[in-house]
Amino acid sequence: MGRITKKVLDENNEYISDIIDPNCEGYDWNDNSLENADTAICFTSPIVGYDTTKRILQKGVDAVVSTTKFYTNHEGSENIEMMKEFENLAQENNCRMIYGANFSIGMNAFFDILKPLAERMAELEYDIGIDERHHKVKEDIAATAKEIGRIIMEAYPHKNKLNFGDVDRRREENEITITSTRLGNIPGTHIVIFDSPLDTIEFVHTVRDSKLFAQCAIDAAYWLYDQPPGLYRVKDMYG
Repeated sequence: MGRITKKVLDENNEYISDIIDPNCEGYDWNDNSLENADTAICFTSPIVGYDTTKRILQKGVDAVVSTTKFYTNHEGSENIEMMKEFENLAQENNCRMIYGANFSIGMNAFFDILKPLAERMAELEYDIGIDERHHKVKEDIAATAKEIGRIIMEAYPHKNKLNFGDVDRRREENEITITSTRLGNIPGTHIVIFDSPLDTIEFVHTVRDSKLFAQCAIDAAYWLYDQPPGLYRVKDMYG
């Protein structure tokens, strides 16, 4: 995603002050990193997500954090202590941080529509499941799928556990199954499936081009720059 983001910035004639990638020779952190930056857009590995975010905020630079796994628990809930630490760092250093499961404007509209839809389908006693599909090199369960699961659990009172593809047994009634497909170059597809004995309804969001994530992260950087110091979620940007 870093290469795609650079390409979009170049196409928009934006100024790039630094490119930091410890895996590429000549692009590691140094004493002058971020000295001329207003905002850092982070598509980092979850392994270094915490240290990278902390380092950016300590420099007084705004952080657009598109990596999720490092600040979430297994079921998708946030590490509250970590997020509070980031909020304090942002305020102490007069900067801002924005984060979320998905920066796409369409996916965030999907989240908004899903809650009342799921509430209605729960009233009608439809069963529920989630399918997420991504490219073959993705290494974890999509944070977007976990966020969808969280929204659905709020709408279905008897559902309180996400089952990440463990189908070698009977599913428990309190579980929502998330199935994952890793194939080719799929940028991202999420399907919420409502099922009854007589029909099935599918609510689908499909990304056609990964450029979407880069452009939405760049848009978030501009929005963030005009906000007071502190911590923001993507939903704060979209209202």
